[in-house]
Amino acid sequence: MVGAVAGTDQDCEAVLAQAAHTVTGHLGRAPERPIRSPAAVVMSAPVLTHRLWRTATHALVLGPASDNGPYGYLTHLQLSYTPLSCGPDLPSADDEDGLADWISAHVDW
Repeated sequence: MVGAVAGTDQDCEAVLAQAAHTVTGHLGRAPERPIRSPAAVVMSAPVLTHRLWRTATHALVLGPASDNGPYGYLTHLQLSYTPLSCGPDLPSADDEDGLADWISAHVDW
């Protein structure tokens, strides 16, 4: 692309922070706990922050997502809405490894 400027990790974090502000405003509460995504959670994305909200029936996860396309190097940011009935219970907010595993299993498309 002529004239295109590559986004930085900080640019992605800024977009995620803006999106988190919007979700927080809609739900009326802040995310339970931000979690930095290790490479095992999102293989092709930089280490960015996931934010997780929980309702009585669903989990909302905002963060980076894998690039499952032919290129494998794009950074996708997404808001996932997952029914809690689709898998094992969402781990507690202080179980960082469990949350990372749960996010990995439930947000990839």
